[in-house]
Amino acid sequence: MESGIPSLPEVSHRLFRGSVTGPEYHSDALSDNGLFHSRLPRFVPRRAQQEMALEVGRVLAEGGTLVAESGTGTGKTYAYLVPVIEQGVRAVISTGTRHLQDQIFHRDISEVGRVLGRSVNAVMLKGRSNYLCRYRLRQAMSQTSLTGDDDPALAEIARWAASTREGDIAEMQGVGEQAPVWRLVTSTSDNCLGGKCPEHAGCHVMKARQKALQGDIVVVNHHLFLSDRTLKDDGFGELLPHCDAVIFDEAHSLPSVASDFFGFSLSSFQLEELCRDVVVAEREEGSAVDFADALPAMTRAVVQVNTALHGSQEQILDHGVLDEIPFRQSLDQLNRSLESLRASLELAAPAGEALDKCHQRAVHLQGLLDEWAHGRDRNLVRWLSRSRQWFRLRATPLRIDARFREMMQHARSWIFTSATLAVGNDFSAYTTQLGIDGSQRCWGSPYDFRSRSLLYLPASMPDPRDKEYPDRMTAVIQDVLEASRGRAFCLFTSYGMMNRIHTKLRDRLPWPMLLQGEAPRSELMDRFRQSGDAVLFGTASFWEGVDVPGEALSCVIIDRLPFAAPSDPVLKSRLRACEEEGGNPFMDIQVPAAVQALKQGAGRLIRSEQDRGVLVICDPRIRTSRYGALFLQSLPPMPTCERIEDVTRFFQ
Repeated sequence: MESGIPSLPEVSHRLFRGSVTGPEYHSDALSDNGLFHSRLPRFVPRRAQQEMALEVGRVLAEGGTLVAESGTGTGKTYAYLVPVIEQGVRAVISTGTRHLQDQIFHRDISEVGRVLGRSVNAVMLKGRSNYLCRYRLRQAMSQTSLTGDDDPALAEIARWAASTREGDIAEMQGVGEQAPVWRLVTSTSDNCLGGKCPEHAGCHVMKARQKALQGDIVVVNHHLFLSDRTLKDDGFGELLPHCDAVIFDEAHSLPSVASDFFGFSLSSFQLEELCRDVVVAEREEGSAVDFADALPAMTRAVVQVNTALHGSQEQILDHGVLDEIPFRQSLDQLNRSLESLRASLELAAPAGEALDKCHQRAVHLQGLLDEWAHGRDRNLVRWLSRSRQWFRLRATPLRIDARFREMMQHARSWIFTSATLAVGNDFSAYTTQLGIDGSQRCWGSPYDFRSRSLLYLPASMPDPRDKEYPDRMTAVIQDVLEASRGRAFCLFTSYGMMNRIHTKLRDRLPWPMLLQGEAPRSELMDRFRQSGDAVLFGTASFWEGVDVPGEALSCVIIDRLPFAAPSDPVLKSRLRACEEEGGNPFMDIQVPAAVQALKQGAGRLIRSEQDRGVLVICDPRIRTSRYGALFLQSLPPMPTCERIEDVTRFFQ
């Protein structure tokens, strides 16, 4: 590779510190009389955690695959960290969220190592967009100086750049991680010059990667893990051929992330950024090629594609949009403009590394555009997402099992764990998606749901498709919130219903009524926790990855069973393919996905042994439909009621 960033040395199947004798793994560290109980005052021994640790240890010792559902409170992180550290296995741990990645790296690994008396060299590796690029900062500062535009955020980043050692943008207190300025001063796999960069010696991405060379445990997230494996971010080289074990925590999100990475996309952002980088590169390297026509034509072509899409009110469109003449014409014009820019860049490329990289990007983007418009791969679903300002052409595979199995040849042991993998006790929907087999185990939550929770299924609710449903649901939610005195999440499957119910209730009730979209997610969560009696109205992003132990969250209300929108182009194609293969699309695909989503939403309620609360599911199909039992079987063992009086009594 041309990145100049080295790969990990070959250490596959080697144990670093300590080992096991034969295939058996035994440990009493997590037992009633073990090290954790004696050295951590707050530690509570759990049988499920002990069993899971032994099963993980067995797979680490023998090789193979373990798919493990581990309910909230089981302590699954310790259950895999203990055998990894005791056996001295070099492991990659991949998480679904930044929050868990930070927790494992900053707290859990060091704590487990300290209790076991082992020194563990752990490294957290993030995607390149999390690290300052000194070359792009220099370019941005040069552009600012040239135009005379004074950007206070850019100046603040420049001051920080002079002192930072890691270059991790999370260090910056004065500029938020979502600030647009970061796009100007961080790199992507598209624009990184790799080993040819003039700032290569001080590259923060390279330094982070070199630290990972020495790590016993490397903590990443699913996005980085899969971008590494699909070579979409070749600046990092490869991790997998050089580790003994790969552990996926929050593994329920892995199929979705893998679908994204095994496909491709082309966005208006990439095209606009290419044009900006051409301007800067030409100014620095001076090819003398005239871009006066090619660059404005490219900008106009991007605008024309957006304009052609404005006739549709949908944010998600399938490939059939090509049949619409205005869009097809705008895409043809985009291709001609991109070809003109590519030809100019071909002439300019010998002038310098930045122009040469721009030429490579233009060739790559033109190939993606052609593949999206004319490709014949039957395993790819072509679709697009859009807003008023941008578009993204996307191609997603119908199936990812073969690609994923191929990827699994590069490590000896594989662990997939989450609180939500099974439908009932059946893992087949999950394992079929990824094409994996091996041991399957399911450990429920140790929390006392029978005495500390209640499942309210309000009686006489109409079908969710009935026009009376929103009004009836509004009344149910109001009654429940009055009983719970706020302190609730109201989780919805659509923005429309969320906004409608919030509008109806915000002036009727005395508690803070927080709405997704009114502030960043982190700010809303801070306000919710600090208030103590707030009600938060949210959609998909609040169904998982949110942890609010204590009385501030005592009720979770779910508007309807979370079936994915049937209009989704990828889902439609997968349902059709399932039917053509003789399967049952509804029971094989739609129901398992909805069960998993419901388990995630319900999992927000009880987050500690002291928590108590009510789960409300307004959708009557959970009781009346033939498939409703699958949803109920997948929830914790909660007492069930149908009367609001029982809810009121519970909170009293």
